[in-house]
Amino acid sequence: MSHGGGDDNIEPDLTPLLDLVMQLLMFFIVTVRVVKEDTNQDVQLPESSSATLVIKADVDALFINQKSNRGGKFSKQLPMPHRERLAKVESVILVQGRQPMDPLDLNVYLRDLHNRAEKEAGGADKVKTIIHFRADGDLDLGELFKVMNLVKTAGYTQLKIRAVRKQGRG
Repeated sequence: MSHGGGDDNIEPDLTPLLDLVMQLLMFFIVTVRVVKEDTNQDVQLPESSSATLVIKADVDALFINQKSNRGGKFSKQLPMPHRERLAKVESVILVQGRQPMDPLDLNVYLRDLHNRAEKEAGGADKVKTIIHFRADGDLDLGELFKVMNLVKTAGYTQLKIRAVRKQGRG
């Protein structure tokens, strides 16, 4: 009962497997969330010897970039409508996808955001959003604490402060 010629060399067709691997690769490339987009490059982070490297990005993360505006220096770089509105504040808040804000604008934004997250999650204790503070190195600590308190009063409980790791001597 012979089934053909005497060639015992059988090789599988790998083309469908390669197509599947390429489709999976393209799916993950398109769906990956890049956290770097949420940060503002104008903010120069302070140095800290206790800073640790970020191992993985938090899934539910909100980055709050806070830039010092002492003497109106930073607000002078903003477009005209924002320049006038933020000229007198001590710090300017920058959040991805939002116009520059003062701390009071941030308070309203965070309360609305938390209320929506609470409804989606089914309770305030189920909101898993982690707030990442990226405070400018020139920022007065009192301004940072003011914004942190606003975040806490909005209902968020998981807070992190970002810093640049100080290079050791020697």
